[in-house]
Amino acid sequence: MIVMPLKVPRNLLQTEALNRRMPSTHPKKEIANISAKNMRAGYNGELGLEYPLSFLPHDDNLIFYHLRIPDNNGYFQMDALILTSKFILIIEAKNIYGTISFDDMGQAIRSTDEKVDIFTNPIEQVNLQHLRLLQWLREGGFSKMPIPIEKIVAYSGTSTILRNLVNDKTISDTVMRTERILTKITEIERKYQTVCLSEEQLKNLSSQLVSAHSPEDENVLGKYNVSYEELIKGVFCPECNAVPMQWRAGKWVCSYCNTVSKIAHRNALEDYALLISERVSNQQARDFLQMKSDNMVKGLLKNENFDQIGKNKGRKYLIGNNN
Repeated sequence: MIVMPLKVPRNLLQTEALNRRMPSTHPKKEIANISAKNMRAGYNGELGLEYPLSFLPHDDNLIFYHLRIPDNNGYFQMDALILTSKFILIIEAKNIYGTISFDDMGQAIRSTDEKVDIFTNPIEQVNLQHLRLLQWLREGGFSKMPIPIEKIVAYSGTSTILRNLVNDKTISDTVMRTERILTKITEIERKYQTVCLSEEQLKNLSSQLVSAHSPEDENVLGKYNVSYEELIKGVFCPECNAVPMQWRAGKWVCSYCNTVSKIAHRNALEDYALLISERVSNQQARDFLQMKSDNMVKGLLKNENFDQIGKNKGRKYLIGNNN
């Protein structure tokens, strides 16, 4: 059973929104652009887990995607966690193209036709997740449950080549392509036959994990040192990406490609909710959407059926409810 389904992380959406709204001349533009691409690639790697894991028996496996838990050292995140009565499995997803080689120095080296890059060793990464999860279980009163924890590092790239340069069995047992996940889980199931958690304990631990989950919500403007005044305002054209579109006779019109839309403002309001606030006033919406009339903005926001708080000039629309 999927306890926590896979969703696009909010901090990824925030970084992509900032990248769209950050002018090309900003000194942090390239950093934000690379970060957004890397985060999207990471999420696509996590998407690669959904298909093989969908074949697991629903009654025997509790699956948590993108679980982020606080501990004494901040937060630790697991791309996928599988909870069973006999073992726990942590899966770290990777989506990196090229040839990935693991050497005797504990390095993960990516080679392409263009260059060689050194990446964080994913085995050490998932080992640390194991250690922090074990500590969290102990501090949460689950120390009396001697349940084993296994780890997998799964690469989803169709063109990725994995090489174990030192023939280390730990590497071969831990690192694999996504297609091998089900075979590996079957091996783990054969390895552990003893029931460690009762049905009640399993439900309790599952509930505690869900309660502990803390999605990352970044102040991306502060992170990249971007002020509100620097952001690109207006509604982007859904066809040519030009900005701003013009609101004319109840619809958005692109001055560059003549595309017409009645809902193009929704993406802009989503950007505002991600970057600024999930509450917006008429004046704030008018400025961000680059509209000229308070009445036009009022009508547009009213038609979206957003919840409202306050009255008259103090009224704000809860645009985050639709995100």
